[in-house]
Amino acid sequence: MRRGEGAPGSSKSLQKALRILVHLGQNGPEMGITQIATALSINKTTAHRLLNAMERFQIIEKNPHSERYRLGLKLHELGTRAVESRTLRTEAHAALLELAGESRESVSLAVPGSGAIMCLDRVDSRDTVIAVRTPVGARFPAHCTAVGKAVLAHLPEHEIEIILAAAGAANGLPRFTASTLTRIPALKENLRQISQRGYALDNQELERGLSGVAAPIRTNEGHVIGAVGMAGPTLRFRGKELAKKIALTREAAHRISSSMAMHPTAIRES
Repeated sequence: MRRGEGAPGSSKSLQKALRILVHLGQNGPEMGITQIATALSINKTTAHRLLNAMERFQIIEKNPHSERYRLGLKLHELGTRAVESRTLRTEAHAALLELAGESRESVSLAVPGSGAIMCLDRVDSRDTVIAVRTPVGARFPAHCTAVGKAVLAHLPEHEIEIILAAAGAANGLPRFTASTLTRIPALKENLRQISQRGYALDNQELERGLSGVAAPIRTNEGHVIGAVGMAGPTLRFRGKELAKKIALTREAAHRISSSMAMHPTAIRES
């Protein structure tokens, strides 16, 4: 038994599955089940069960011709998102600080996660009192925050459906205030408008007296990988002041997009 496998609360099956995954990645591109079981001293039946479980999540694939196993494309997708997220947070943080200082509002960075819109970074303002704060690593209510909708508006339809289903769309989206969009058709029309004009607005949809604006961050190819947004008292998000905040937010998103274009493959610490 390897060190740690018998630790309280640990999962031996999970550890074996991870050992298979790492071993296949290091010794592939393809391996037979007997090879894997022998190399890792795992019972062949157990190895088969774990490989089948990972195959269901597209982490492992079985070559239909050779009956041998290889890494699945889901790993490539997750790895690409991990690289983008790490790079994005580093490249964006200076722009978030500048945006927060210039606007005197709280600002945040959002990215699409696993069935949700995740908060990757945030800079809070001392001049804004926000009751509902989304901490780094937590999920944004996607349908009622500017930064959540700015990302949602640019996702493929099937990803939008997954996120809305996770939010309980089958019974109507959760209502936080009288302004929250709870009907799917109304929300999708709002997302269409956001996609056309290039920015999202939140008018007291999550919290009474709180409004926000957000703009998407794009790659060179135009693919949206996140959004930058700000939120503050609704009285400061009206008329000329709102127009200025929209311009500031879009400029910050453009600077982050340009910075990402200069370092498309850089891997940085979060």
